[in-house]
Amino acid sequence: MKKSKLWIALAAVFVVLIGAGCSNQASSSNNSGSDYSTLMKEGKDYVAQNKYSQAEDKFEAAHKVKATEESKVYADQADHMADAKDDISEYDFSDALKSLNKVIYKTNGYSVMIKHAKKQYQTISRVQSNIKNEINPLYKNAKAAYNNGNYEQAQQYCIQILDLPYINGKYYTQIRNKVNDLLDDAKDASGDSEKSSNKTSTNTSASKNNDDEKSDKSNKNDSNTSSNNSNQSSSNSNNMTVGGQAVTARVIAQVRDRLSAMGVSTASWSDQDVVNFMNSAAKNGHTTIDSYTQSDVNNFNK
Repeated sequence: MKKSKLWIALAAVFVVLIGAGCSNQASSSNNSGSDYSTLMKEGKDYVAQNKYSQAEDKFEAAHKVKATEESKVYADQADHMADAKDDISEYDFSDALKSLNKVIYKTNGYSVMIKHAKKQYQTISRVQSNIKNEINPLYKNAKAAYNNGNYEQAQQYCIQILDLPYINGKYYTQIRNKVNDLLDDAKDASGDSEKSSNKTSTNTSASKNNDDEKSDKSNKNDSNTSSNNSNQSSSNSNNMTVGGQAVTARVIAQVRDRLSAMGVSTASWSDQDVVNFMNSAAKNGHTTIDSYTQSDVNNFNK
């Protein structure tokens, strides 16, 4: 009788221990689920703030608590968004677009991050297009003009870039700084060139005056005739109009672009040369930029 009671007591203790173990296991499972949900929510909150590195940390922590496809995919997306953000800050737009594409086309990805990635992709694509199709051609022309000693022309190209409506945006800081540096160099070089030219002109004038004093009477008539011809030539060569209309720097740049597209280099041409070409082409009936032909160039260069 006593043994029977002992076995009953032992069985009761065993049942209590098993029940306690199951209860602890259930409690632990509930806690894990709660931690996972909390970490995933914190990760999404960071995404909403565009803090993708912090979001990645939270999604990875959630994955360690409970390894799911959702936590793994979200962590990968956040990693690519962080990479794109770093690439953009370094003006590496090509790599940024690649990273953004990985976010957009990630299977079962987080919809909010996909939306962020699409919006950023459109912005960076537009920036890259502006740099490639508008800024770089003008900057290339400015560099060529500067290297050929046409400092005023180089300045005009730089100013054209700096007049673009989007140039002050944050994504253009690097190229804008390059243009400003080239503009400053062209201004400095233009000033040095002008000083040198003035000095040479002064020396030449002084020498000429001495010679004129010695032979003033005998050369007076020839000198007057030469002066008249020179003034007439100067008037023609400094005429910055076509058909009675003043030619602006913007039009000159457009003409240069048109000729460049035709395979004609105008790097060695002054602005006056461009205007003279326009007048020459006008004589052939070509009065618009799109109407210029290789024949106009050939006739001008004769």
